[in-house]
Amino acid sequence: MRLQRRYQNRHRSGFSLLELLTVLIIIGVLAATVVLTYTSGTETRTLQTHAERFMLTVELARQKSTLSNEIWGVKLRPTSYEFLRLLEDNNWYVINENPFQHRTVGADYWLRGRSIGQTLDQQSDASEGDLPDFVIYPSGEMSPFEVTLVHRVTQIERFVISDGIQRVVVSSQPYQPLTEGDES
Repeated sequence: MRLQRRYQNRHRSGFSLLELLTVLIIIGVLAATVVLTYTSGTETRTLQTHAERFMLTVELARQKSTLSNEIWGVKLRPTSYEFLRLLEDNNWYVINENPFQHRTVGADYWLRGRSIGQTLDQQSDASEGDLPDFVIYPSGEMSPFEVTLVHRVTQIERFVISDGIQRVVVSSQPYQPLTEGDES
């Protein structure tokens, strides 16, 4: 009888294989959730960083253009951008000084730009040649634009927007023009 009780107590003190598998499955699901959340958050932060860096560099170029009394421009490519300067010979030249030198956003991201107030059909062929996609004037004004930065895999987007007069801003929403009801 004692032997039988000792055997029963020992049998009750452990976990069954089903209980162990259940716990392992729950831990696996939780770990996968944490990894996916962390990865998505990292991509969003990196995209936001690229957008903010672009915004700040454009604002700095605006100030530099005003101080030097020169016309500047920004040339967009699918994964990079560069700043240009219009010289007296009416040709655009790439600026190679820091922080305006050629910048890439990485292979996981791409960017595209458009002038505000124009449809894609009305866009100039600036992307094809050596002309800038938008221009910064010495008066501090610039061509109104919207640059979209997109993560290739997750399709998360950030928009860098300028109305041409106010500061350049980063937004998670594309440019929305005011309608008659919004003016109040």
